[in-house]
Amino acid sequence: MPSVTASDGPILGGTIETNTPKIEWDNRHGTPCLRFTFSQRLSEQGARAAIAEWRRAFDAVPFGKIVLLWDCREMSGYDSEARIQWQETLKELKPRIKTIWLITDSSLIRMGASVMSLFSSLTIKAVRSEDDIIIG
Repeated sequence: MPSVTASDGPILGGTIETNTPKIEWDNRHGTPCLRFTFSQRLSEQGARAAIAEWRRAFDAVPFGKIVLLWDCREMSGYDSEARIQWQETLKELKPRIKTIWLITDSSLIRMGASVMSLFSSLTIKAVRSEDDIIIG
């Protein structure tokens, strides 16, 4: 099981480390965002560890809705069980999610995001570049 440690905790600008993805708070135009930076392949164990940190991050900011940034530019793929875990967490945390931005060129990852979007009834906005993200 991947090790999970918190460096600065949920404070904006703090980083939460996992094997994959890296999770950190980001502040864009005064809006708190939780950024997930994926690298390589997301395994079921990696997803479970990241989901635990994701829940802790949401618990630490118990008010309002949070923007999620999924940077998948370095992601090579995912295990189907990881996708299932991820979409079930989306459905559970839906009341706390304002918007999801997916950054990728991969049609495979976009397709998986579409499945998660349908299952959770959340809109996932796919862009090719971080410059295309508009938060407001």
